[in-house]
Amino acid sequence: MKIFFGLLLTFFLISGHSYGQSNDSNQQTPELSKSDVSFKETVYNFKTVDFNSDVSHSFIFTNTSHAPVSISRVTPSCGCTTTDYTKGPIMPGKSGFVSIKYDSTRPGYFSKSVTVVVGDESYTLIFLGTVQSNPNEKTSTPQNATHY
Repeated sequence: MKIFFGLLLTFFLISGHSYGQSNDSNQQTPELSKSDVSFKETVYNFKTVDFNSDVSHSFIFTNTSHAPVSISRVTPSCGCTTTDYTKGPIMPGKSGFVSIKYDSTRPGYFSKSVTVVVGDESYTLIFLGTVQSNPNEKTSTPQNATHY
C-alpha cells in the first residue's frame, strides 16, 4: 500500500510540474511582420495652386494593430516630389505621417502618387491639382497673327 501511495504521489508531482511549464507554441503573441495602419486620407486634391508656391501636404496614419510598426520605404512616382516620414517605430494607437512636397514650377494639371511600405503591406497615396501659369511669363501675340 505504501508503494501505491508513493507511486501516486510521484505521478502527481511529475504531472503537476510538467503542466505548469509554458508551451511557447500555444502562447498568443502579436505578429510583428503584419502591419495594420489606417490613413486619414489616401487622396489629396490641392485644387489650383500658384506657380512656384509651396505645394506640400502631410498624410496622417494611425497604427491600429497591437504591435509597433515602422515605415520601411517611401517611393514617389517621379523626381518632382520629395518626401519625409515618421522614422522609427510607431506604437499601437499612435499616429505617424508621410509628407510630400511637389515642385510647382511646371504649369498645368498634375496627378502623382507615393508608395508607402509598412511591414509587408504597401499603400498608395495620391495627390493632384493644377499649377497656374507663370505670371512672369509673357504670352504675347505675334504681330502677324490673325485673330478669328
